[in-house]
Amino acid sequence: MTDLPFLIHLSGIWSPAQIQTVYQPGEYILPGQFAQRAGEYWAQLIVEGQRRIFNGALCRLEKFGEHNGNLQLSFSRTCYRDLLFSNAHTEELIANLSEAGPVRALGISAVIETADGYLPIIRRSAHVGEGPGALDIIGGHIHPDEHFHAGVPEVFVAIKDEIHAELGVPLDLLEECICIGLIENVRHRKPELAFFVRVLLTMTEIRQLAQHAPEADEYSELLAIRADQADVKKFIAGNNPTIAPATLGCFELYMKMKN
Repeated sequence: MTDLPFLIHLSGIWSPAQIQTVYQPGEYILPGQFAQRAGEYWAQLIVEGQRRIFNGALCRLEKFGEHNGNLQLSFSRTCYRDLLFSNAHTEELIANLSEAGPVRALGISAVIETADGYLPIIRRSAHVGEGPGALDIIGGHIHPDEHFHAGVPEVFVAIKDEIHAELGVPLDLLEECICIGLIENVRHRKPELAFFVRVLLTMTEIRQLAQHAPEADEYSELLAIRADQADVKKFIAGNNPTIAPATLGCFELYMKMKN
């Protein structure tokens, strides 16, 4: 598909009013033997005990597009168990089921800019289910039940929830929150919505809040780089192999937005 670890499907600037979501609550079930194998794979992960994991409902991205300035998204359901199985067996799923095989659970990531001009970066803990040890930005997933609003899973509710959970930032201190694109992890065929968020806090204040954040254990380090294109490019050049693919895509969208 591409030599890069990510693929940009769409880029732009969309406010909450410009996101149109269609939600079909049916769940994508892995066909045939793969459903049983996903259960066995999950059970083995639990036995090994190296990751702190629990299953939960996620949104599967079925379709996407842009029309009349609106970002259009169509969701069904999948689960975290099947996502981890899909990530570990992507090539096999594609070989047997085509590109429709991977579960395509929709991730969400936010490039956060502080009041004093920094971008928070985390190093993911060794025990997390996806990308242990990788350099990443704040994010997670849309949970169709927890983030359900006005009849659909709401992407802006989801990303704000993740920011609060991982950094402890109160929602009323989010000055700006926009969606800036849709990317895909090429290796796992996992889509990711990218957001830009400006907060009314300095990096020092965020570090203080993060010490008591509900999900601060999901990362082992909280780092920062200057919100400057030269510094972002320098960070990428020096750390590329250890940066999560979705984060690389989000930074490209961020720099495009800044231009």
